[in-house]
Amino acid sequence: MTAPTRTYLEADIKCFHCGHISGVARVERGGRHPTTTFKAVDSSAEIRIPDRTQVKCQRCGGPTFTDEFELRQEYARVDFLEDRPRRGRPPKRLAERRLAEQQRGVA
Repeated sequence: MTAPTRTYLEADIKCFHCGHISGVARVERGGRHPTTTFKAVDSSAEIRIPDRTQVKCQRCGGPTFTDEFELRQEYARVDFLEDRPRRGRPPKRLAERRLAEQQRGVA
């Protein structure tokens, strides 16, 4: 089993007035001063926020609250197609690739 690369608490940020989910609040685990970040629904970037009460609803501009926090873990991405040493017979795609490279080197 591989160790997680990032562990954090995550909660939806909802509007008191209209119930719209504006984004997600993430609180990093560990350390003396945990950092809080906000990720909007239509964005892929996380913005560091000092206080969760500063986030306003994107639809109506009203006050927001955080829903239940859940523990989340992000794992390192694994590339299963990488050429690494293996036991036994190599896969057909690797054997064909090596044969093509050898033929190019000879010709």
